[in-house]
Amino acid sequence: MTAWKIITLTCFFLLLAEAKPNLNDIGENNEVIPSICDPGFNTSDAVQCFCAKDDHNIARSAECYPTIEEISQDDPAWSKFDSIKNAVRISLTNNRGISFKFIPKNALKHTHNLLRLDVKYANVKVIEPFAFANLSLLEDIKLSGNQIEKLKPNAFSHLETLKTISLDTNNIMEINRDVFVSLPALEKLFITNNKVTIIHDKAFIHLTNLKELEIDRNKLFSLNSETFSGLGKLKKLDLSGNNLEVIGDNTFKPLTRLISLNLDENKIQMLDSKAFHGLSKLQSLSLAHNELSDIDNVNVFQGLTSLTALSLKGNRISTLRQEVMAPIMDNFYQNIASLDIEDNLFPCDCRLEWLMVLMNKTESASLKLILENFKCIPDAKLRDRWTKRVELEKNSQTFDGEEPSTQSQDYEYYDDAELNGKLFYTDVRDLLHCNSPTGKPLADSLDVVKKTNTAAGISPLDPEANDAPNNPGYFDESIFKKNKTKKSLAAPKTDNSEVANQEIKDDKPNISTTTRLATVSAKPMEKRTEETKDMASDEAKSDNAIAHRSVQEKGDDYSDFFTNGQDSTLGSFKAVVLMSVLNVRFLLN
Repeated sequence: MTAWKIITLTCFFLLLAEAKPNLNDIGENNEVIPSICDPGFNTSDAVQCFCAKDDHNIARSAECYPTIEEISQDDPAWSKFDSIKNAVRISLTNNRGISFKFIPKNALKHTHNLLRLDVKYANVKVIEPFAFANLSLLEDIKLSGNQIEKLKPNAFSHLETLKTISLDTNNIMEINRDVFVSLPALEKLFITNNKVTIIHDKAFIHLTNLKELEIDRNKLFSLNSETFSGLGKLKKLDLSGNNLEVIGDNTFKPLTRLISLNLDENKIQMLDSKAFHGLSKLQSLSLAHNELSDIDNVNVFQGLTSLTALSLKGNRISTLRQEVMAPIMDNFYQNIASLDIEDNLFPCDCRLEWLMVLMNKTESASLKLILENFKCIPDAKLRDRWTKRVELEKNSQTFDGEEPSTQSQDYEYYDDAELNGKLFYTDVRDLLHCNSPTGKPLADSLDVVKKTNTAAGISPLDPEANDAPNNPGYFDESIFKKNKTKKSLAAPKTDNSEVANQEIKDDKPNISTTTRLATVSAKPMEKRTEETKDMASDEAKSDNAIAHRSVQEKGDDYSDFFTNGQDSTLGSFKAVVLMSVLNVRFLLN
């Protein structure tokens, strides 16, 4: 028995001796290794990250920042990015006032599963060649706000799945050729708010699948027919906020599928005859807030067969002939059409009549409203005639010999100052006599009142007593009559007119009228009822009501006086008869 115990103990110690090296290995393997995702564990690391992990404790996203000012491309800290090799999103940022000064290629080479890379608040002056190499799954690179000044050739190269590059708000001064190479999936490139002055010829030649390109708010001053070579699938191009002065022939010819072109807020003064040549699919073109003065080339819009939205707002245009717009005019009859030519220097003349034709034919409600409120600059003669019309209209509403209108129509008055000296073309076009078959002014007449109810027009008097016949090249008057009415005024009797004029002169000698009326909407005075007249006997009437009362109203007052007099006489007669009867009865008694 004792022998068996001795044998058992001997075997136990032998097994323990053999297992001791393995236990030591287990202890060594369980030693905790510092991770880049645990910034509090070892603060001596040159780079630290905040990581978001999944249920399996695998880092899927990380926000990393440097902890020392001078960190090199070869620092050992970059190797620790292997611990976040499964991350799909990594952000390189500034967390302690210390920023990245380069793209850390030695860190990114460990992140093979990365889909999105965001570098922000850095001080990266240059993007070196192949800076993002080996990121075979990368789809989105965002490098906004990093003070980048230069993009070297092949800076973005051999990224087969890359879809978007954002380089907004940097200091990039030029776009060289071969910066963007072998990017077959790239669809969006944003270079907004930089200092780009030059785009070298064929700089985008390799971006055959690019759909959106934004180079707005830069300092571009010229483009040519090779600038956009290779961008055959581009649909949206934004060049607003640059220093472009001329759009030359065939500038956009390679962009055969372009749908939207924004050239707002440049310094464009001239459009060559083939400036937009090749843009047959273009739907929206904006040239707002430039320095265009005249668009007189009849071919400038030739070939824009799909254009339905055009903005020329805020230029210095004084002439835009119908012949220039003819190639695209039919496009603006659609219900989605938009044409904005406000804030220009158009004089009020018959060359604007094509706008009235367009207003009548278009199915776009918004375009109709824009054209109804289109403003032009009158010359001194037209302004004088308009002023006289307004004064006469105001007076005619109060003593034109007719009863005040019982309709609920509103009259809208506007202040010339609010229109910067301009007038609504729909209000003054008839004063221009554009419908005259001879082209000569028609004799003025004040026998017709035209009641308009546009968005901001007053109801002016029509100086023409007769409708002018249709004339080729002139607007058909029947078109303009749509949604508007004309009301003939009976010629006032001579004696009544003299009495009315004398009454105004006597009761209110200093009455005056003005076209500079405060913006207000006022209904015509409603006819008083008999009950209101009786109640008003104890009230003081306004001076205007007294001064502008019509002769007919005074006749009604005299009629009331005679009627009251007849009633008074009849009452006196009845009193006499009654007294006589009483006297007879008294005598009989």
